[in-house]
Amino acid sequence: MPWLFLLAWWVLALVGAAAVYAGWNRSGLSLRLAVRNATPAAGSPADELPDHVLRRGPVPAPVFEGDGFGIEIALGAARGERGPVWAAGQIANKDVSAGTGLVPKAGWSRVKVFRAARRGPVSASGWRIHTSDPLGFFGGVRRAADSEIALILPRFASLAARRQTRELEASVAAPRAGSGNELFGIREYRPGDSLRRIHWRSSARHGELVVREYEPPGVQTLGIFVDPNPVTTEIADQVARIAASEAWDCLRDGGRVVIWGPGLEPTQSPRDLWGLLEWLARYPSQAPTNGEASPPASGEVVMVTSSANPALIEAVDEARRRGTRVRGWVIGDAELDIDAPMERVGTAWPV
Repeated sequence: MPWLFLLAWWVLALVGAAAVYAGWNRSGLSLRLAVRNATPAAGSPADELPDHVLRRGPVPAPVFEGDGFGIEIALGAARGERGPVWAAGQIANKDVSAGTGLVPKAGWSRVKVFRAARRGPVSASGWRIHTSDPLGFFGGVRRAADSEIALILPRFASLAARRQTRELEASVAAPRAGSGNELFGIREYRPGDSLRRIHWRSSARHGELVVREYEPPGVQTLGIFVDPNPVTTEIADQVARIAASEAWDCLRDGGRVVIWGPGLEPTQSPRDLWGLLEWLARYPSQAPTNGEASPPASGEVVMVTSSANPALIEAVDEARRRGTRVRGWVIGDAELDIDAPMERVGTAWPV
C-alpha cells in the first residue's frame, strides 16, 4: 500500500502548488474600461461637425445619442504574465464579462459592442477581477471601483433656417449688440484681474476666487433657460436637443452661450461647445444652487420647457421687462402665460 501514501503526498503537493499559484496569480493585475470605436448613426452630429471642432472634442471620439460604440475591457499584468483571469460587471445596467487564459505582460483586451446609446452618463458598476489556479481549486476576487466611462451627448441640428422663417413672419426686431458694460457671468480669478471685479458671494460658494465677466461690444450672448424638472426622460431628451441646437447656431455665428435653469448651476464656458453639451448630457441632474444663482444676463433669451414652472416664467418675464428679446420652445401642451413668441413641438427628432 505504499503507493497510496505516495499518491496522497502527490495530491497534497498539487493542492499546495495550486494554492501558491492562485495567490501569485492575483498579484499585479489591473482593470481598465474605455470607450473605443464610436460608430455614428444616421443623422449624428459627428458626421456634420467640422474637423476643427471635432478635434477639440472628447477623446477618442464624441458619442451622441443613437450612436454605437465599443467598450474596451483591458487587463494589465504589471508583474509578468498571469492567468487564467476574467472580469465581470455591469455597464449601463447590462451584465458584461470577458476573460482569457493568459494575460501577457503587454496586457490583454477585448471590445464589447453597444448600440443605440441613450443620452447621459454610462457607468461601470460592480466590476470584479476573478483569478484562479489552472486546475480551478482556488479562486480569488478583487473588486474594482465604480466609475463613469462615457458620456453620451445629446443630438442637435441647426435650427437657423426654421427660426429665420418664423421671425420674418412675426416681424421680430433684431437683438441689440452688447454694450461692453453688461454683466455676462463669472469666471475663475486670474492674475492681473481687478480686485473690484471679485464676486465674493460666488467665491464663497465655489471655494475659490471668481470675478465678474462683462460682455464685450458687438458679441451676441444667448441665454438658454431650461425647465428644471422635466416630467419624463423623453421630454428631458428633447429639451437637451433643442438647447444644444440653439447653442450650436449661436456659437457658429461667433456668439456666446450660457445655459441655466432655476435651481441648477449655470454653464461657465460660454464659447466651449463641448462643455455646453456635457452640461446638457447630464441635464437635469445638475449640481443644485439652493436658489442662490440668478438668471444670467443675456442679449437674447430662449426658453425651452414643457411646463409653466413659476421660477422659469418669472426669470423670462424679468428678462423681457429689461428689454431683452425673448422667445421659446414648448414641448407638449402646457399653457404658458408669457408675452413672447413660442414654438410648440413634440418629442420626435428632428423637430
